[in-house]
Amino acid sequence: MSKAPDLLAASPLKFSASIPDRLDVRNFIVRDGLSSLFTVDLEVMCENTAIDFEEMVGKPGEFRIQLNPIRYPDATQRAWSGIVSEARLLRSESSGLSTYHVTLVPALWALSHRSNCRVFQQMTDLDVVKILLDEWEIRYEVRCSGTYKTRKYRVQYQESDFTFLSRLLETAGVTYFFEADGNESVLVLSDAPERADERKQKLEFSDTPESDHIWATRLHYARAVMSGRITVSDHDHRLQNQPLLSSATPSSHPLEARLEKFQYRPGAMRFGNDGPKDTPTADDRGRTRTDAGEGKRIAEQIGSAGHQRASLMSFESNALDLGAGNILSVIGHPAAERLGKVLVTSTTISGAYDTEARLMLQTVAANRKYAPEEVTPSPRIYGIETAIVVGPQGETIHCDEFGRVRVQFHWDRYGTMDEYSSCWVPVNQAWAGDGIGSLNIPRIGQEVIVSFLGGVPEEPMIMGRMFTNLLRPPFPLPMNKTQNGFKSASVPHTGGYNELMFEDKAGSEQIRIHGEKDWDTRINNDVTLSIGRHRMKEIGGNDAEYVSGNQVHNITENMKSTVGGDKIASVLGSFMQTTSGQRVMQTTGDFSSGAKSHTISSMDSITLTVGGSTILITPDSILIQSGKILLNPGDGVVQVVGAGGTTPFKG
Repeated sequence: MSKAPDLLAASPLKFSASIPDRLDVRNFIVRDGLSSLFTVDLEVMCENTAIDFEEMVGKPGEFRIQLNPIRYPDATQRAWSGIVSEARLLRSESSGLSTYHVTLVPALWALSHRSNCRVFQQMTDLDVVKILLDEWEIRYEVRCSGTYKTRKYRVQYQESDFTFLSRLLETAGVTYFFEADGNESVLVLSDAPERADERKQKLEFSDTPESDHIWATRLHYARAVMSGRITVSDHDHRLQNQPLLSSATPSSHPLEARLEKFQYRPGAMRFGNDGPKDTPTADDRGRTRTDAGEGKRIAEQIGSAGHQRASLMSFESNALDLGAGNILSVIGHPAAERLGKVLVTSTTISGAYDTEARLMLQTVAANRKYAPEEVTPSPRIYGIETAIVVGPQGETIHCDEFGRVRVQFHWDRYGTMDEYSSCWVPVNQAWAGDGIGSLNIPRIGQEVIVSFLGGVPEEPMIMGRMFTNLLRPPFPLPMNKTQNGFKSASVPHTGGYNELMFEDKAGSEQIRIHGEKDWDTRINNDVTLSIGRHRMKEIGGNDAEYVSGNQVHNITENMKSTVGGDKIASVLGSFMQTTSGQRVMQTTGDFSSGAKSHTISSMDSITLTVGGSTILITPDSILIQSGKILLNPGDGVVQVVGAGGTTPFKG
């Protein structure tokens, strides 16, 4: 044991951290894999019995394995750089070397310790990933040749940056892994890791490997049953009667072909599209439509990931230069030669300062498309949330052709409380049909109740509204708790309003209607109005009534009509009035009556009186009484005609 410090110092295993103390590696385990964070667990020795962990944890660290230049002419070392996530004192020695356990992880690991809620709009999933990596100053390299379409709305909801990033990469079909470049472990993003260059030197299988060359041993191949048909379904309100189904068949095995995996994914097939904007308001920030081709890609991607999981080859090797994302071939084994080139999906390297390190690898065939398995759970919002309706500055109502509005969620601390806060959000209406139904658009500033289709945060839907301290009910409560109804404000705000109120208080029941300006009622057939008591009508301007047919007024008691100005009645046909009692006509001005012929008839008598002059007509006689009676006072002749003859009078 006295030579242990010297042996540790001469070991090919090197670890450095942000402390001045020398740390000699006793043993190690490195775990790495595609679309996963590597972890380096080290047992190190140090003369310091009380390392200052505050100066070590959360700060840079690097672990290196010096490689034999004869065995590895193209590589001098294998290195992992990152941050120290944990340090523990295992054993303290006052007069020797103390033992510590140290865990090293990539810088990307830090993203797993910051959770957030935020919205990304009109971006590809890869664009969102780049934004996160740039925020964290993570060095990365993109090796993607595919075309990535924009998503109208992506939501990070109460999940860590790492979980969100992983979820987006899995959905996009992008794999990540790490490669050493100088003193850094560079994050590599690839959508086709199976197309990487193959390792020049093939691994030779051996049951009894020798240490003087590169070998593979303890090889195992496994094939498990998988789903042979993947079907993805979506729904688009623009294509209501068109089923959206996309399928892929990754296996033709008789049994597996019957094992269908069906997934309903709301919004999964909607992407940015450059077609015509037939709804310009709805498409104001980019046209988004269903893309069946993308649905097919999603189904194929799920199928590829499932096939990889069902067909695996693992083996042990001393090729320490191999890592996740490498392509290689193993010769000398029938199963390996049948597979051909393989892609390394995970590795575990373990060793100690005084023994040769060994590598456990898991691989899949490289002749098939590789896709990361969707293992990161998507967040779900199964309850309801509230949000504020938002829109452009100065507007009161902001909606699209479908009556959708935009909202600001209370958890969105980056939102700008304007038309850029969210996507268009559908609004629940009491009734919706083709050109029929009810319509009530939430207005900017109002509080709405939001649910989510399938619990998916990217699929919000307004299900109701609510009053707040700033948005009070239209009828003050609780004193008017028996009142129900509707009240809307004029737009733009003038203080005007329209109202329909129902008072349900017993003995005071009332329906109140208020229109700020016009009232337009159109009935194609009959209108029946029944009033149990009084009716009062007050008109501030003119009152015009047009009746195409007959009009009948039946008044049981009295009728009084007062006209402040003139009254003109025009009758194209006959005019007839019947009075059972007396009829009195009185005017303070002149009275004029004109007609082609005029007949006045009475059963008893007719009296014409002007001052002291009277003409009384009875069935038996005509009495004319006046101070002076003039009959044709000019030069004319007055003739009195009777049954017995005619008597002329001449003045």
